[in-house]
Amino acid sequence: MKFLIIISLFSFFIYASNSESNIGIEDENLTVQTSDSFLSSVEYGRILYKNPRGISCSQCHGSEGKGGQKIAKYYDKKRNPKLLRGVNITSYSLKDLKASLKNEYREENKRKRHKIMPMYYLTDEEVQAIFDYLQYSNTQGKE
Repeated sequence: MKFLIIISLFSFFIYASNSESNIGIEDENLTVQTSDSFLSSVEYGRILYKNPRGISCSQCHGSEGKGGQKIAKYYDKKRNPKLLRGVNITSYSLKDLKASLKNEYREENKRKRHKIMPMYYLTDEEVQAIFDYLQYSNTQGKE
């Protein structure tokens, strides 16, 4: 009898702990906001975009990821001056953004290495936050 009571109590505690951990989660694809969070994913992404533990994304891709920032001036084989500019990354999918940050970007199923972009060691949550910021800033200009 004691054995059944112990198993019943144990089962109840496991069920209760699993129920509490799902509070606030509406969809697996959404960013989870807990009572400990004080920044939205977009705000966190903006902070990371401006200072991602290295060279700021905005230095090359602009304040909202639209590109056009001058990175370097160089000369081609015929000694013609050329400008290297950051590309627009606002239309990148999350998959493309992750691959790009790891220098594993693919174009037409071929790996396309970045010639100048540094490799960043960001967590999936940090990349998601930067992606959320880019999506948000991309929609702000269209309203």
